[in-house]
Amino acid sequence: MLNSISWNQYVTAIITLLLFYYCFVGFKYFRWEILSLIGIKRLEEKSTAIQVADIKKHYVASNHVDFLPKGNSDEATVIFQPFWDEANAYLAEMKPEAPKEEIFFAVKIILGKYPGLHSAEHKLGLENAIAGLLAQYYPEKFTAADIQYMWV
Repeated sequence: MLNSISWNQYVTAIITLLLFYYCFVGFKYFRWEILSLIGIKRLEEKSTAIQVADIKKHYVASNHVDFLPKGNSDEATVIFQPFWDEANAYLAEMKPEAPKEEIFFAVKIILGKYPGLHSAEHKLGLENAIAGLLAQYYPEKFTAADIQYMWV
């Protein structure tokens, strides 16, 4: 079979295949550069420039001291704060029409992550914190008896 193909046909086929290959690569990856050589320019999208002053209006400078840890000597606050932050964030994102059982289960799970709060000395403060959070996000949905139910 190789005897039926001459060197001239072989070289012509290789050159033709290489020409097609480089045309494909040029069209695929360098389309606009090649078209710009013959005078066709790409139209850029019309966009409006945003002034730096307009961007700066959206960002308010803050005081670095606001983000530093607060020096608090009250041990109860140090213990309650992480629980309160997490429960507050969770309840803020929870749907208002969520059933009581689901809300109590979520608060119990969050409370389970903080074993230091299970002592009797923190029970009253914890009940007040939970009651305040539930009253903030679900007014008139929970009673004091409901909050006592959490400890069962």
